[in-house]
Amino acid sequence: MPSTDQRTEAAKALTQWWEDMGIEAEPLPPSRRTAAAPKPPEPLPTPETPAIATPQAARAAGFGQADGDPADARKAVAKASTLDALKAAIEAFDGCPLKRTARNTVFARGNPAAPIMIVGEAPGRDEDEQGKPFVGRSGQLLDRMIRASGLDPETDVYISNILNWRPPGNRSPSTEEIAICLPLIERHIALAAPKVLVFAGGVSAQALLRAATGIMKLRGRWAEYRFKDADGEPGEHIPAMPLFHPAFLLRRPQEKARAWRDWLEVVKKVEDS
Repeated sequence: MPSTDQRTEAAKALTQWWEDMGIEAEPLPPSRRTAAAPKPPEPLPTPETPAIATPQAARAAGFGQADGDPADARKAVAKASTLDALKAAIEAFDGCPLKRTARNTVFARGNPAAPIMIVGEAPGRDEDEQGKPFVGRSGQLLDRMIRASGLDPETDVYISNILNWRPPGNRSPSTEEIAICLPLIERHIALAAPKVLVFAGGVSAQALLRAATGIMKLRGRWAEYRFKDADGEPGEHIPAMPLFHPAFLLRRPQEKARAWRDWLEVVKKVEDS
């Protein structure tokens, strides 16, 4: 049972989140899962535009020429039986060219024992500087949404990315780079063993679900992710929910209402499990 202080903080966070969404209504208690209809919000400033916007443009500019091998990545982390061992193995892995231009290896933040694991795309500038995922503007928006539902981003969720290194200029990662790093995040998910997975954005959802469908159709629909063992062989299923990436919500704040409803589905799934 949450304490009075926890309920107060959750109510404040919920109020802030609703204000961000442009909703004029009294906040509902965290146990209520129906959001009011939003009114058109004030537009937010457009985030920094990536220097190179697509994998094709990245390759044309000389980036994304991945010379590694997914098999090497899988071998590098196969013996890791704890998250600490996995972090050390990833920090020592040199098979992804993105590591050569990144400042830090970005592993995870939050509680590794939490029932919810959120997996995003790749670190940005702030994440690269601090060595933690989702700490910039989009991460702050994500934290507000988590708090608004009555959860704590440091104790109730565990957050990572499918890529541990920032692509130069915040460009989109190439398909080759994603393929190389996929065994790393698959091992990460297997060792964390969350009850529910959340894929923040189309890149992580498509890569981990092996889906060709875009995030507009994937979001808000439960899918099943299969754990991968140390050899990459599939195991048991766990529920997974694709959500809009917070960076996308900064560009299109009118989509926050749908993201909020999708997140409440995740919270309810954990409560009912």
